[in-house]
Amino acid sequence: MKPFPYDDFKMKRLFAATKILGLSAAAVLLLAAFRSIPTARDVIKKEYRVNPGGELTLDLDRGNVEIEATGGNYVKIELERRARAESAEEAERILQSAHRYEFDKDGDDVHIQSRVEEERRQMRWRKGAAIKIRLTVRVPEEYDIRFKTGAGNITIMEVIGDIEGRTGAGNILIEDVEGDVDVKSGAGNVEISGNLYDTEIVTGAGNLSVYASMDALHAVAGTGNVTVEMHGQPRGESKLRTGAGNVSLSLPEDVQAEVRGTASLGTVTCEWPIEVSKKLLSNSFSGKINGGGDASIVMSAGVGNVSLHRH
Repeated sequence: MKPFPYDDFKMKRLFAATKILGLSAAAVLLLAAFRSIPTARDVIKKEYRVNPGGELTLDLDRGNVEIEATGGNYVKIELERRARAESAEEAERILQSAHRYEFDKDGDDVHIQSRVEEERRQMRWRKGAAIKIRLTVRVPEEYDIRFKTGAGNITIMEVIGDIEGRTGAGNILIEDVEGDVDVKSGAGNVEISGNLYDTEIVTGAGNLSVYASMDALHAVAGTGNVTVEMHGQPRGESKLRTGAGNVSLSLPEDVQAEVRGTASLGTVTCEWPIEVSKKLLSNSFSGKINGGGDASIVMSAGVGNVSLHRH
């Protein structure tokens, strides 16, 4: 005898509930296993008295970095290290022997270096072992920043001063800053806001976003979108370019500039009364906004769209 539809519905409900319980149990077991992995952690703190106008230099092979201006005449460093291994003793040994750091002060400048020694890692580390580095630095409001990292995210906030740096792989976030900016990421997104002077941003693979007043901007992405919102009147020559991705620029109503946009394989959009040329494989626009002026802006996308907006 075939079951009544209601009985069939109850069977499906029971089967679904059993699946959910099974997944929940698996999640609990996985979380418990993760928490049971032996770890070691320590935090190294250092504080230097400096005058505004100095420079912070970072040289790290890996790890996330956060730099923030908090006022005062101090550079405050907090280096957090976490090691994971098959036993708590091994994790502690990795923490103490495989990682090397150095803090140094020269006048009003502070230098920080951090390295995970590859030779020691290969000799001492077993399968599943790992170490994570997190660096937090508080600086005076007026302070220059120089950084170089192999891999890791960089965050810099509310600093007045020049910023220059490179990361092999990682995102770069720079918020509410004032000064020259020159940053590059091999692979990662870059986002910048503030009052910028001469600015150069490059990423091999990632999106570039800039929301700021600026004199001139060079923004280049090998693969990724370039999105820029300019506040105020730019000066000099700006170039926005991507090999594969979209380029979008928004300018204020009263801006004066000569602009040119080209999409080799894509479309172009322009909200200003500028002539647009459409061809089979390449579209472009070129002209002057509000009579032109000293500023010139060139936008280009190899494979992607180019758009010019007003705000």
